[in-house]
Amino acid sequence: MAEAQLQITEKVNGKKAVLTIAGELDAKTTPSLKAKLDELMAAGVDGLLIDCTRLTYVASAGIGALNAVLKTLKDKGGKMALAALTKEVRDTMDLMFFTKRVAVYNTAAEGEKNI
Repeated sequence: MAEAQLQITEKVNGKKAVLTIAGELDAKTTPSLKAKLDELMAAGVDGLLIDCTRLTYVASAGIGALNAVLKTLKDKGGKMALAALTKEVRDTMDLMFFTKRVAVYNTAAEGEKNI
């Protein structure tokens, strides 16, 4: 079985950031995403959009990391949004009620306007 892969690209504009994640977000890849998110929070980012256009899979570990960052952002008066969820990723996030706690946009452009 192939190793799970996750690519993360970031675009920071002042206190707003857009992270594009591609690949699989599972127990093995979540720590690298969490480290990147923690780095952004430490740099003062208070508006975060996660572009999921190329995210093919998400496990509970990934949702847990996103949930922890969401809480940190909300505690600081910031916000997080998700964009372009595939059906599979959306179904998993719906099942874990994460989409009830965070704004979800159809496109990254739409999400960027709202963070």
